[in-house]
Amino acid sequence: MAEELSGNVKKVYDAMVKIGATNESRSKGIEDIVREAKIPKGVVANSLTELQKKRIVKRKVGEKTAKYYTL
Repeated sequence: MAEELSGNVKKVYDAMVKIGATNESRSKGIEDIVREAKIPKGVVANSLTELQKKRIVKRKVGEKTAKYYTL
């Protein structure tokens, strides 16, 4: 499924895999993803929303911030 991604959405997905956000217990915050993907926070946020719609990424609500991981 990840093969059909392009542009910044693919960069965000690849960054998540690289930093190990591959399951709920290893979920990462948006700042971690921004740092690895090297693209602006707003672009990462939009890309994460698109990945959630495609059911490739899941959002986990934390105490202070949301965390994300790939499915």
